[in-house]
Order: sequence, then C-alpha cells, then structure tokens
Amino acid sequence: MVNRRLTSLVSAVAFALLAFAGSVAAQDTGVITGQVTDAQTGQPLVGAQIFVEGTTIGTLTNDSGRYRIQSVPTGARRVRAVLLGFGPITQDVNISGGETVVVDFQLAQTAIALDEVVITATGEQRKRELGNVIGTIDAAERIEIAPVTNAFDLLQSQTAGVNVVNAGGTTGQGSRIRIRGANSISLSNDPIVYVDGVRVESSSSNMSFYVGGGQDPGRLNDINPEDIESVEIVKGPSAATLYGTQAANGVILITTKRGQAGAPRWTFYAEGGLVQDPYTYPDNWESRGPSGEFCRIDRRANGRCPSVANTYNYTVLEDDRYSPYEDGFRQQYGLNISGGTERVNYYVSSEWENENGPYKLPDYYANQLEEGGFEVNETTDRPQQVTRVNIRANLTAQIAETATLALRTGYLSSNLSFTSNDNSSYGFLPSGYFGGARRPESADDDSGAWGFQDPAQLFHRDVFQNVERFTTSGNLNWTPLTWLAVRGTVGVDFTNRHDISHIPRGLVPGTITGSRSSNYRQIFQYTADFGATGTFDITNAVRSKTAIGVQYLRDYFTGTNTSGSDIVTGSKSQASAAITSANEVTVESRTLGYYIEQTFSWNDNIFVTGAVRLDDNSSFGKNYDAALYPKFSLSWLMSEENWFPTWDWMEEFRIRGAWGKSGLQPGTTDAIRTLNAVAYTSAADGSSSSGVTIDNIGNAELKPESSAEFETGLDMGFLSGRLGWELTYYQKETEDALIERDLPPSLGAGDTRWENLGSVKNSGWETLISASLVQADNWSWDLSLSGSINDNEVVELGEGIEPIGSTLRFVEGFPAGGYWDQPYTYNDDNGDGIISVDELNVADTAEFVNRSLPGQEASISTTFNLFNSVRVYGLFDYRGDFVLYNNTERFRCRFSVCSAVMNPDAPLDDQARAVAQGYHPSQTIYGYLEDASFWKFRELSVSWTMPEEWSALWRTSRTVLTVTGRNLMTWTDYTGMDPELNSTGAGSNFGNSDFLTQPPVRYWSARLTLNF
Repeated sequence: MVNRRLTSLVSAVAFALLAFAGSVAAQDTGVITGQVTDAQTGQPLVGAQIFVEGTTIGTLTNDSGRYRIQSVPTGARRVRAVLLGFGPITQDVNISGGETVVVDFQLAQTAIALDEVVITATGEQRKRELGNVIGTIDAAERIEIAPVTNAFDLLQSQTAGVNVVNAGGTTGQGSRIRIRGANSISLSNDPIVYVDGVRVESSSSNMSFYVGGGQDPGRLNDINPEDIESVEIVKGPSAATLYGTQAANGVILITTKRGQAGAPRWTFYAEGGLVQDPYTYPDNWESRGPSGEFCRIDRRANGRCPSVANTYNYTVLEDDRYSPYEDGFRQQYGLNISGGTERVNYYVSSEWENENGPYKLPDYYANQLEEGGFEVNETTDRPQQVTRVNIRANLTAQIAETATLALRTGYLSSNLSFTSNDNSSYGFLPSGYFGGARRPESADDDSGAWGFQDPAQLFHRDVFQNVERFTTSGNLNWTPLTWLAVRGTVGVDFTNRHDISHIPRGLVPGTITGSRSSNYRQIFQYTADFGATGTFDITNAVRSKTAIGVQYLRDYFTGTNTSGSDIVTGSKSQASAAITSANEVTVESRTLGYYIEQTFSWNDNIFVTGAVRLDDNSSFGKNYDAALYPKFSLSWLMSEENWFPTWDWMEEFRIRGAWGKSGLQPGTTDAIRTLNAVAYTSAADGSSSSGVTIDNIGNAELKPESSAEFETGLDMGFLSGRLGWELTYYQKETEDALIERDLPPSLGAGDTRWENLGSVKNSGWETLISASLVQADNWSWDLSLSGSINDNEVVELGEGIEPIGSTLRFVEGFPAGGYWDQPYTYNDDNGDGIISVDELNVADTAEFVNRSLPGQEASISTTFNLFNSVRVYGLFDYRGDFVLYNNTERFRCRFSVCSAVMNPDAPLDDQARAVAQGYHPSQTIYGYLEDASFWKFRELSVSWTMPEEWSALWRTSRTVLTVTGRNLMTWTDYTGMDPELNSTGAGSNFGNSDFLTQPPVRYWSARLTLNF
C-alpha cells in the first residue's frame, strides 16, 4: 500500500513537470565556446566543468582546455567554470539564435571549492547546494604525486572521519574501513561502494575457508587506482538517505577516467621496487637450572630454581641461514590512451602488475626438498605473490544534441597466493615465534629452531585465490528540455572466484595424508537506477529543483564447497582423494526503492532541501512493509549576502546543516524459518531415513536497523583562496539494532532469534584545513591538516539482554566492542627483582580499558613544488584513543618462550603482566591490552619532471620520474611489532588483536611516466 502511494506521488510530480514543459514555448538556441586556463601559469586546464546556470546543460574542457556548449537557450545567460582546486568564475552573456559566443576563463587556485561538482544519488550537484560535507579525493592527481599500491592506500588518511586500518602485511590483504565510527553491533559496518553508478562487491574479507587469522583478501583491491578519476565519500545517513537501506555506514563513489576531445594522448608508466619487512623480531628465551630444569619466574620466586645456570635467547627469524625473510619486489606496467571529438571520446587502458611479499624459501630448505625429490618452483620459492591484469574501456558519445551515452567496462584477472602467516601452525612466523632459544651451532642443523614446521614444509602448502571480474555500466543523460534532465544507469558487477587450499601428501606434519579444498564462488550485483530532475525559476531570485527516481538492486551469491583428504602422492586433484565431501550455498537479496527530492534556492546562496526514500527489501520480515527514510538540509553562503561584512582576509563563509535517515538490512535469512536436514535410524527395525529440525526460528517482525543523523558545520575561505577551513559536528543514533536473543529450549526450535532491540550512538567532530603557504615564481608550498574525534556508545541492548561478550564486550553506556578485564597492581615486596603471584593484587571485577577502534585520527600532508619541475610530498597520520590486544606476547609468555618469564633481568612491568595472565588464578590479560596510539610517516614521494629537451629525446611531451616510500617510520608506545596489526581481520566488526600476524610491509618504488 505504501509503495503504491509513493508511486502515485512520483507519477504525479513527473506529470506536473511534463505539463509545465508543455507550457514552455519553443525557442532558438546558440553556442558557447572558449578556453579555460590557469590564471597563474597560463596553462590549459583539462576537465574543467562548464555549465549554464539555471539549465541542465554543460560540458568539460578537452586536453587543450577548450570547450563547446551547444543548444544554449537564447537570452541573457550566466556561464560558470568549475575545477577541483580552483575558485569558480562566472560570466554573463547574451545569446542570440544561431550565434556563437566566445567565453574564456582564467581560474585561480583556491583552498576551498564550494562550486566543485560532486556525484549524488540524484546526479551531479555543486557542493554549495549540499547541507552535508562530502569527502573528495582527486585520485588522478593523488597518484601522480605519490603512486599507491591499491585502492585502500588511495583512501588512507585523505578524508577526516574516514578510518582505513591495515590488517597486516600479507600481499592482497584487505583493510577495514570505518566512517564516523561503528553503527551496528551485529551487522557489517563497512560502507557500500559504487563504481560509475553501479553497486560493486567490496567485501574487506573474502575467503571461503580459514587461512589463519585475518589474512583474507579484500575485493576493493580489485579496482585499479590508475583508472580512477575521483572518489567521493558520503559519510553518514543524513547524506546517504537516498542510497537506501544499505547505506547507513556511508557510501564510497568511484568515478573512472573518461577521455577528452582532442588528439590521442598516450600515457605509459613502468614501476618497480622493493617490498621489505623492516622489523626486528623478539628472541625466544630459555633459562635452566643446574639440573637442567626450566627456571620460569614462578619457579624462581618460590625457590625451586635457587640459581640459574644458563640463559639463552635466539630467534630463527633473524638468522640469515634459515629465515625466509628477504626483500620482495613489485613491478607494474601500464598503457592508456584517451582522446576523441566533441561528440565521441574514449579512454582505454591496460595494466599488468606483480607483487611478491618479502619471503623466499632459503637455500638450506630448497636443497633439502630437491634432495628429497620434491619440486622447488616459483610458487614454493616465493609463496606470497599476486599477479593482476586490468583492462578498461570507457566510451562517451553525444548520440543526439540533447543526449549523451556513457559506456564503461572494466575487466580483472587476478591470481593470488600466500602463506598462512597468522594465527595458524601453517605459518613460518608463528613457528618462529615459538621456536628454540638456542642458536644451532652447525649451519647444517636447524633442530629445534622452529616451533611447528620449517619453511620447507610450510611453503609447499598452496593457498590460492583466482578471480575473474567484469564490471560494466551504461549511463544515459538526456536533456529533452533546458530545464529537464533525465538519467538512467544500468550495470552489473560479476565476480568469479576460485579458492584453493592444498597440502601435499607426506610433507606437512599433522596432515601427513594430504588434503585439498577447492571452492567456487560467483557473485552478481545488478543495478538499475532511473531518475529525472526538473529545474526552473519561480522568480528572479527563487529557483526550484525537483528530482524523482527509482532504484533496483539485486545481490546474488552462489557457490560450491568441495574438500578431499588422503590424497595420492604427487596429485593435486580431488579425484585422487579417498575421502571427499561437498555442499552448495546460495544467497540472494533484492531492494526496490523510490525517492523524491525537492530543493529551493534563493539567489543561488541559500539552499533548502527535503527528500524521502521508500525501500522494500527481500530480507525484511513478512509483517514489515517498507522502510521510510526522510532527510532535510540547509546550506547558506552568508558571505554572498549584501549585508555581509567586506573583509580582505575572508572571502567565503558558509553554514550548513542536515538531518536524515538511512538503514542496514538484516541478514538475508534472519527473518525466515530455516530447517536442517538430519538422518536417523529407526529404533524399531534399524532402518535409515531422513528428517528435518528447525535451524533458525525466524522473525516475521524483523526490520532494518535505522540510523538517524544530524550534521552541522561551516566552511570558510581566507586570504584570496589560499586558506580554507572546514568544520563539522555530527550526531547519529542507530535504533532497532539487531541483537541475538537466547531462546528457551522448551520452544523446540533454534537456540537464538534475531530481534530489533538495541541502540548505538556516535557523535564527533571533523575538521579540515587546506593552505597554500607559499606561491612564488620558483617554488610553492601547500599544507593540509585533517582530523576527527568520534565518541561511540551502546545506548541500549534490549530488555532482558545481559552485556554481550567477555574480554571484548558490548555494555550499555560504554563504547561498542570495548576491551574489559580485571586490573591489577604489583610491588616487589622482597626486592629480589622477581614478581611472584603473592606480590600481585588483581581486582575482583573487570573494568573498561578502552575502545578497540580508534576514537581519534589526524593526518598532515605537505607538498613542495620547486622550479616547476621537482615535487616533494609527505604524509603523516595519527590514530589514538584505542587499545590493541598484544596476544602474540601473551601467548609467547603463556608457553614460556618470552623474556618476561625466562629472563632474570626482564622489567618488572613485563613480569607482572605475564604472572597475571599465566600463574594468577584470575588469569587477567589486562596488562596486554596496550595503548596503541601512534604516528606514522606514511608516505614520502619525490617526482622530477624532466626538461623538455630531455623529453624530446624520448619523443615524449612529458617525462616524469617518481620515487616513493610507504610505511617509513612509526612512533608509538605499543610494545608489539606494529600498532596497526589485526589478526581478527579486516572483515571483523570490532576488536583488534596482534596474534602471530605479519606486520605491514615497507615499499620503495621508482616510477617512470611518459606522455605522448
């Protein structure tokens, strides 16, 4: 019923717009043409947006900075030129029928760009019209300054309130993205991602079987950063309302590159470099008394080891004879071409990329394998590597005077292999952490050096993920009337994935008979999005813009799991397995949404917007009809009012505010009753049969989680556009949060049921300062500072729901997923330098330690340009107000290989936390919940644009050499390997644990770019 009512409303609005169109008399048109250049250098500006105010018509400048706008209505018109990083300019012109008017623009650089055009759910809009802050990343410029290795790096430390956390250093591994905190206790807190208007698979954790900790690949890595033109980040529900039921965590909008009119422009780039592990790993320790007995600190404290005969410390991970750590390498080669005419332009690219992690099978073990008859090949020699091939073809055609069709297609082929170098006995890093404490005397004897298995055994375990991915979209923009724009986008993102785990027979202890898992996945995401926008002047000062639209989304996931054990020697096929098993999985979700948005503007500086979206989703309970998401926003450029003071030091001042709702859909099958098939044997006659039991009892009342957000802020521009300041405050609350309630066994159904019970609140501040500190003839200096503070709280869990979790808890009045445990105090009462159990006092109850996700983040980026040929770029970032569980050191102490339990000179703090978790009855891990605040020197890049006469030798128009380093230095009090580690993986909602995880690697690369 609700759907029919909104459909009728949308139809009525559309009819009214068309009726108004019929009353508009036909009129003659003219042409506007010209060139856009940089006011400081005089160089042409490519990709500037030129549009006629009060209409829906416009275009982009080509590679010569030139543009041409056809079918411009006659009369007095105002033309505006906009480009990211430059201040807008408008010019008034008079158009006569059949006339061509030349309008040139010279744009000056600015630190704040309110006239920048961004992508929204209703199409393109200027930032000045929006009551929300939208994070923007000029990806093309970002990569030219400092080439990145993947799409996660492109997003990292670029926008306030957007937290990208690396899970570790495994090649191809995903990263966790959080925008303005975590909204949900039970559902994913990842944002959704659109590429050229099409929803795409963007899971940050993507593997069908356990490979050890959080090493799962992330699908965002499939997107080639080289093909991205820009990224826009919609941060919260107040801005994401029109994206519907899955958008409460924010939306990332990626636009790929398109061609510009002009002669073909060729770009070739080649990049190569090192992948390094820059860490020094902790020694394993061992202390023994005169009789050879272990002398742990508890034995020393109670007198069972009156004297220590020998103490040893050693780690095989730092022994060049056996350690597999060796610099890896990265190489990347790409070629793209763009160009076209005023009516048809194109962008075509291809890239081949290969990266090897910093591990290599040592010669010692390679010789052992070859002597034993096992093959040493590229996979076993370098088991952690990824090879990707990316191809993209984008075509934009003006198929009529008033219609433009854009076709965009991307293809990926990816082959990833890696070791289980995390929470797994199949990883060499865990084996090294629990290896022996005595250095082997002979280079031909590594006995006891490794804790579980040595590299010869581990590197022969194959873990692969092979992906073929195809993403395509078609976008039609039609302007049948100067005031009416119609758009339509259809597309599909298809991922074909094959996950493989193979352990050969006779090589790996614990699986001596061999095993193989081979799982196939197919993921389809379909998007159909249609809308219309009508813009017309009510009076000379008041303008109306009405947008209506409908969106259909379908997510379809299907896969098979197969496994086999007892493999024939030398075989890599499940056909040779003595024991096999298989199952199949299918998951589907559909969303149909309608929206209408109305904006009124006054003198193009006050904008009032109201909108509503109605969604129906296949995962809603059958008794829940549809979700309604309203929004309201206000944007006021006060500095453009006649009464605003005229100050030389401030040119722009805007206040803005917005309120809106968005949602998160329940799990696909949470609302329905599901059954389990079971086999049974009759007690009467012994015959076998089958039946069913209830798996999930379902909930017909289940509805989406609903997040409402209020946001307000201001934007200011100072000193002729050289300084910009953006400040934002937000507060959002998620209601109807899904909580899993325990059910009494007397129901005879499942143990639990999902119910809409909880509430979570996030609030915080965000700021961005952009400054052009120096603009001289031979050099310039730009600086950008951003930061945010987030306060997260579980407001309610629901009636009868006790706090959830143990060490990682969800407690009303505290941050979601915070760490809790019993604190302790200690004192070396007898002064013997040893902390005993009796010298430790542990509290009776657990206390809140801190949140597991950073509550504070900041970044500083700076760029120096020297003599128009050398550019130096640096990026520093900060994360604070959170703790990291140093489970690696806790576990090492638990198994008596750490310094704290074996080294008589270990610091008392280290001894105390080891005693508290290992020997005290309370076994509290409080001491291993460490403050993980850190500063990182994230990036350093130096690029040199060679003199034109040098480029002429290559027959190029421009030649650039760039040297880049990433993950260069860390400042932190955290005692583990790196404060960014997370063995729970990028796909985990909460928690971060350093547990035998490969820390982030360091990159050094050199890149040569040639433009023809």
